[in-house]
Amino acid sequence: MQELEILFKVAQMYYEQKMTQNDIAEKLYISRSNVSRFIKQANEEGIVEITVHYPFERMRRIEIELRKRFDLEEIRIIDTGDRTPFNNYTATTKLAASYINMQLNNNSTLALTCGNTICGMVHELRPKGYLPDMQVVPLMGSIESSNVILDGHYLVRQVAEIYGCRHYYIMAPFRVDDESTCQKLLNRPAVIETLSLAENATIMCTGIGSDVKSPYLTAEERKAFEQCGAIGYISGYYFDKNGQIVNVPEFYNKMICTSRKMFSIPTRCAVVADIVKAKATLGALRGKLINVLITNSAVANGILYYDDNSKVKI
Repeated sequence: MQELEILFKVAQMYYEQKMTQNDIAEKLYISRSNVSRFIKQANEEGIVEITVHYPFERMRRIEIELRKRFDLEEIRIIDTGDRTPFNNYTATTKLAASYINMQLNNNSTLALTCGNTICGMVHELRPKGYLPDMQVVPLMGSIESSNVILDGHYLVRQVAEIYGCRHYYIMAPFRVDDESTCQKLLNRPAVIETLSLAENATIMCTGIGSDVKSPYLTAEERKAFEQCGAIGYISGYYFDKNGQIVNVPEFYNKMICTSRKMFSIPTRCAVVADIVKAKATLGALRGKLINVLITNSAVANGILYYDDNSKVKI
């Protein structure tokens, strides 16, 4: 899948975006001779006719609209079609895994959050070879879930095994009881090392939470976030409909990257498979908390609907 993905990307950049072979080589960090080979192969294998073909059923028109509207670096939208919710989830996570496979190299540091969608993506990763110098880190401490495969530490280890690379843990829970305990843990050398790597990651991959009903929140905290207009969260940072981080000081005793560093990571990829997260995803797009979106046509159409109808309560 990785080679096919690169083949498609080269053909798209050359034929659709009218980029030169030198520009493509520089953008994708490959040699010009490889660019020429991929263009020739794309023609020989029928990938290029009048348009560029892609192995997934992608929604080009909506991709172009969302990319332009939210100034995205990259967007990939798979057609929902008549799929069941589970098959739609699987198709979206496969599309995300294909994108991530193409982005990673030996100089990459991949930072991960946790949850169902990222778990699905990780299990769809199919690299062609190992990347022993790559690093993978969590963006946050352990969520201490009863379902261990959703935890960031488990997912980091899985990615490291797939790519044969180094991985790091934050050996602490995501949220601690008080500020004093939080600061003591944040000052531990191992935690400092991992958070520093995460904050300087080349790419982060995250899901998007769509409500303020997290089990980590007390009733008072939920009320405070709701009063501040929170509609979603990324890695423990709640934001409003315009993507502005909501500050409830009592909640921020967390083992997590600073928001300033996290949302400055060069590639911030969100994978969203569930239509109920369209409103929260719109907020993240408006605030430029993410600059890459992998999703499906149901979510994408929901985003456009809520954005077009600004009076609709979100």
